[in-house]
Amino acid sequence: MKRIFGLVCVFMLLSGSLHAAAEEKAAKQSYDYTNSEFKATVDMLYMDGHSNDDLASCQVKQEYYQDVGEMFFDKGMSKDEILYYYKNELGVHAVNAPPGKGFNLVLWVLPFLLIFIMFIIIYYVVKKWKRNQLEAPVEEQTY
Repeated sequence: MKRIFGLVCVFMLLSGSLHAAAEEKAAKQSYDYTNSEFKATVDMLYMDGHSNDDLASCQVKQEYYQDVGEMFFDKGMSKDEILYYYKNELGVHAVNAPPGKGFNLVLWVLPFLLIFIMFIIIYYVVKKWKRNQLEAPVEEQTY
C-alpha cells in the first residue's frame, strides 16, 4: 500500500511539473511577434549579429524575441525602457543605431562633413579648370 501511495505521489508531482512546463511553453508561444511596436523594438537590437537570421532556425534570435516579448507583453515595458535595459546590460553596442552623443556624434556627423567638403573642393577645381580653358590661347592653324 505504501508503494502505491508513493508512486501516486511521484506521478502527481511529475504531472504537475509537466503541466507547469506546458503552460510556460504555451505562454512563450502566445506573444504576438507581428505587433508593430514589438517589431520596431526588436529591430533596434543588434542581437549579437543574428538580427538578419531566420527566427525559426536561430536560437539566439529566438531568445532575444522571448526576452523582449516578456518585457513588452508581460511587464508592459515601452520601447525606450527595453532599449535602455539592453544598453545598461550589454552596453551601447547592444542597439543597431548608437545614440548621437559623445564620440558617437562624431561618427554620425563626420561622413556628411567629408561629403560636403569634397563637393566644395570639386566645385572649385571645376571652376578653375573652366577658367583655364577660357583663358588658354587658341592657336590658328595655317594650311
